[in-house]
Amino acid sequence: MNPINKMGWRVVGMTTVVVLVIAGLYWGGQKWLKGDGDQTTTPGGSLSLADKTRDSDGDGMADLYETAFYSTNPNSADTDGDGTGDRDEVVAGRDPLIPGPNDVSKPATGEQITQVDTFTKKYLASLPEDVPREQILDQVRIEAFVNANKGALLPPVTITTSSNEGKEAVQAYLDAVSSTHNKELRIVTSADVEAAFRLLINTQDKQPMQGIVDVLRKNVVILQKVTAPNEVAGLHEKMIAATTALQINSEGLLNIDQDFVGGLIAAKKIEELGGVFQEMATSVKELETKYGLE
Repeated sequence: MNPINKMGWRVVGMTTVVVLVIAGLYWGGQKWLKGDGDQTTTPGGSLSLADKTRDSDGDGMADLYETAFYSTNPNSADTDGDGTGDRDEVVAGRDPLIPGPNDVSKPATGEQITQVDTFTKKYLASLPEDVPREQILDQVRIEAFVNANKGALLPPVTITTSSNEGKEAVQAYLDAVSSTHNKELRIVTSADVEAAFRLLINTQDKQPMQGIVDVLRKNVVILQKVTAPNEVAGLHEKMIAATTALQINSEGLLNIDQDFVGGLIAAKKIEELGGVFQEMATSVKELETKYGLE
């Protein structure tokens, strides 16, 4: 029994999710910086890929985003007619609806933030009110905030244990938490998470990412019903906690449009969960070797 393939998760490449967030969501940060921190519902959930990505004026921004987020003219590459294209103005932190040069926009920061109900607003509130716009997305500043606010990696959980011992008890337990033997469990790989997240960012299609969250939530319920021999109590507690954490932080990625910095924190914690899953795989391998279950 391969400990990596038999479980309801797989231990590979969790760091790729973080790389994807930092590199691929910079435009998302620019979109976030345009406003004052208020959230906007992501448009286009039921549209085709062609409709979601159509760019009638060829300015580098899809028509969907021009109309839903920026109120710019999807048929004009320079809505305000100041000589700078709509997309270039957004990337530069300028308002594409107001002719330059007095069209720099940035979100409220510091004490201007009156309600701190997301990590994004908490981050903005931590900045000086007069912080230059170009410093808001400073990588060192954001990484420091993420590390200071990520909290505990694993949530507290409760498990059910038994006094059963020996090879048969351990084998029965491993089979109960195996997607190969327990058909109710479904494997979720880091490749699945990355692919779903990439699709979410590129097309605004939330369904695959929501599907992963739903699978993980169901896996947690199934694992909580398993009774673990005392010998594997620590492993089982870690398994439920890590699967729960992966579910919670996958939800953070799913909702990154509503809380950009919260999404970065979720990505960082998913990265760190890779080590926890590897520890569990090693523990399972040791049990299989001990009882000749390989």
